[in-house]
Amino acid sequence: MKKLFLTGVSLLFAVTLTFAQQVNPEEKAKEKTAELTEKLILTPEQQAPVYQIVLAGIQEKHALKEDKTLTDEAKKERLKTSKLEKHEKLKALLTEEQRVQYEAWAKEKDKD
Repeated sequence: MKKLFLTGVSLLFAVTLTFAQQVNPEEKAKEKTAELTEKLILTPEQQAPVYQIVLAGIQEKHALKEDKTLTDEAKKERLKTSKLEKHEKLKALLTEEQRVQYEAWAKEKDKD
């Protein structure tokens, strides 16, 4: 009986983890935009383009991870290039003060 209970709990835990990882790109982009809005004090005019840039980056990342034709090394290189392009697009939208804050935030995120 104890083994059956533990098996059931393990199965429930595994299913929960599977569903917890299935966050759609739009939700993730909204969360990231909200975080950037809070950290950088983005204006409403900046929020929409930031959301679009973040969403495009997330979608590209998912597409690259799903692409079975590329080697792991090629995927890493494309992800790195995509990330740099996203950073440049975001910095172009920001004021000088926000750009300094963004670069500090990005460095902090890269350490994690």
